[in-house]
Amino acid sequence: MKKMKMEDRFSSLPDPILCHILSLLTTKEAVTTSILSKRWIPLWRSVPTLDFDDSNLYGGDEVYARFVEAVYKVILARDFNQPIKKFRLVLTERLKDPANISVWVNLVLKRRVEHIDISLHFEDDEFLELPHIVVDTPSMFSCTTLVVLKLEGLELKANFSSVDLPFLKVLHLQDLLLQDEGCLAEILSGCLALEDLKARDVFFDGNKADAEFITLPKLVRADISESGGSQHFMMKVVNNVSFLRIHEIDYNLIYMGEDMFHNLTHLELVYTTFNRDWFEVLEFLKYCPKLEVLVIKQPQFYNVYLNKLGAKDWQYPSSVPECILLHLKECCLNHYRGTKGELQFAKYIMEHGRLLNKMTICSSTAEKQGEKLENLKKLFSCTRCSATCKFSFK
Repeated sequence: MKKMKMEDRFSSLPDPILCHILSLLTTKEAVTTSILSKRWIPLWRSVPTLDFDDSNLYGGDEVYARFVEAVYKVILARDFNQPIKKFRLVLTERLKDPANISVWVNLVLKRRVEHIDISLHFEDDEFLELPHIVVDTPSMFSCTTLVVLKLEGLELKANFSSVDLPFLKVLHLQDLLLQDEGCLAEILSGCLALEDLKARDVFFDGNKADAEFITLPKLVRADISESGGSQHFMMKVVNNVSFLRIHEIDYNLIYMGEDMFHNLTHLELVYTTFNRDWFEVLEFLKYCPKLEVLVIKQPQFYNVYLNKLGAKDWQYPSSVPECILLHLKECCLNHYRGTKGELQFAKYIMEHGRLLNKMTICSSTAEKQGEKLENLKKLFSCTRCSATCKFSFK
């Protein structure tokens, strides 16, 4: 009786609330709820989220064919008058016909979609070309209802000369292959409302075209990498952000203008090796005059030879970066190994950070307990300029 009452209590909720609950499930799970009772049979057709993921799909071609067929059936069976707020597609198996993705995207574009998230992860690490969207439907890059667009693992050869995404706030591009740097510039030029940008491992198939400088007036957050050679262009695009994450920064590619990064308050530098020039890190900070939070993420595991390269002493710069003296409040070093370079950098920050409130050192999990204790002693002996600075060693 109690079970029946609970079921009746859920069934008595209005359709919009039930559809919202179902939107928190995968599409497969949402469709499965139709077996509960007659009340639930039509509900999944009005759920505003479509979420397809083949990560847990096991079997041969026949099993995968049923997955593809199910995607078509679900999309076409939905109430056409109900908009699709979010379409998420995660594929780990190579499709027999990659044009299926274009057809699915076309179908959701007709439903006033606001959020598209396509992520392809194939074992051979090859890009899957997304054929050009059918001419008689709106292109994915001129969909005026899109607010979020996330693409990963695709080769795009569409015509980007008419990109028009007036309401797009979030654009994440990762492991993408484009014709040239000019294509990236054209995509960004049609996203003037953009607030959050990720451009990680964006590669180019042909010779670089001259990319014009793009100003994104509302951009506040960016996550970029140097892979593909687009970092020089991207650093100009993101110079007004307040949050910036850079993977494997190439200091030689960056044009240091006098007013670069004047709004930047949070900076994360992510490295895959310990082969680091700490002096260059401090030189870069000179172009971040208002920086308040600095996070440096290093790899957990390291190559012994590269670690020795990064262990040497380095000369302090002739002048202390303004942000360290007047604005820096938090500094965090991840996967700290206790090399000479790391210790010297941490010491420099604590000695000159007048407003530093928190210095966090996260040791590498590969480090032995005795090494951690020795590193802790060295760090605690460092002079702290700020009387309010709290030291945290994890």
